[in-house]
Amino acid sequence: MKHILFTLLTSSAFLFTTGCSVTPKYRVSIDAITAPNVSVKPNTSYLIEVVKKDTDKNSLAVQKFSTKLHEVLGNNGFVQPYASHLAQQTIYFDYGLEKVNEVTEVYTEPNISFSMAWGFPYERYYGHNHPFFFNNFYNGFYGGSYNTYSKTRIYYNRYITLLAKDQSSKELWRVDVSSVGESKNLRKIIPLLIEASSPYIGKNTDEPVQLVIKEKSSKK
Repeated sequence: MKHILFTLLTSSAFLFTTGCSVTPKYRVSIDAITAPNVSVKPNTSYLIEVVKKDTDKNSLAVQKFSTKLHEVLGNNGFVQPYASHLAQQTIYFDYGLEKVNEVTEVYTEPNISFSMAWGFPYERYYGHNHPFFFNNFYNGFYGGSYNTYSKTRIYYNRYITLLAKDQSSKELWRVDVSSVGESKNLRKIIPLLIEASSPYIGKNTDEPVQLVIKEKSSKK
């Protein structure tokens, strides 16, 4: 009996102190358009121009985003020229977030108290003693009181825009990627949106493409 009690207590502690790790996922929308008779050729030289207003182009965040963008462009056949005036395309990069919705949710939960105690709650009914019992659990679950909670959720549209122009400022291609959610952590989300744009650079989508992407685990 002592062994059973010890096992139950150990299992209860394990359940209350452990949990599972969930990889964040993001729903993204991708819209791409390319001018007629325009294709991304291998070794196309380019220059990145950050167009976000009031942004320090030398900030660590912009450097991180630019590094990811250079990686994606390189995978699509773009190369950096020796001098900026030699760039065949200027790729204007815009990013940010905007509030799109605010929802207040109201919900109730039963006021359940949970404790373990010694006693004999079923002595008369069963005709024998029980070494321990869960105290107050059923009293709260059946016919007990309820607590009311409210939580306000604010949703933001996190987005990037890539717009390529040639040396005469003619628009060549454009890719818009966005994701709506509660997180405002652009340093984590923007690189994911840049990566999601990769297969659509220089392509056309008849309508926005809906995808679910996973956040990559950081390597130590």
